[in-house]
Amino acid sequence: MAAWIKKHFFPILGLTAFLVLLTISLYILYFTNTFVLKEIKVQNNRRINKEEIIKLTGLKGGERLFRIDLKELERKLKNHPLIEEVIIARRLPSSLEISLKEREGLAILVRGQRGYLIDKKGVIIGGVLPNDYLFYPVVEIENEKWKENFLAFLSWIKVNRNYLPVFENLSKITLTEDKIIFTTKNHITIYFPLSLMEDWIALYKHLDRIMVYLYEKELIDRVELIRMDYPYGKALIKFRS
Repeated sequence: MAAWIKKHFFPILGLTAFLVLLTISLYILYFTNTFVLKEIKVQNNRRINKEEIIKLTGLKGGERLFRIDLKELERKLKNHPLIEEVIIARRLPSSLEISLKEREGLAILVRGQRGYLIDKKGVIIGGVLPNDYLFYPVVEIENEKWKENFLAFLSWIKVNRNYLPVFENLSKITLTEDKIIFTTKNHITIYFPLSLMEDWIALYKHLDRIMVYLYEKELIDRVELIRMDYPYGKALIKFRS
């Protein structure tokens, strides 16, 4: 009998105690005011102010922390045009932590008479401020088939700041049916043929060597046109008369 009790009773007692503790814990977490929302912390927000983010959540404070649907909050925040990714975590005893990844501007897309700041995927982030023209080139996209590769290429140029011309020196970039046309802020027009993105990167690195040579020889101010749509390793340079 004692052996049976030792074998069966104590495990049952332990399981019962565990279930009781679990029930009490769940009750405290979900049905009491022990863990209620008192603070929302926001991280990595640059363009969107904290008050706007809190308003988007719809939370007023006082909600039971463990009854807040984090997936639903993520969905609400991702509807904002400036937010690319969001991570939300509960921080005991009484706060939520929202960490954002905002969309980064890549270029200015002109539609009609208005300019819009777009990201690397072509998503419109918002309207353009006057100072944005100092940091972002204007883009015209006439060829939708090559749009995705085109924007990825521009993103590569922006990240790789060691190649000339640097991204900030590009004032306008046009994707036509058969070429890419760059216009620099010092009024040089550069032609690239349509090709694979890997070829564009190779051509841009070749262009960098040409630009370095022109700067070293103090010829850059005389350049009007550079055509890269020649057999690889060759280019045409036209000087101003």
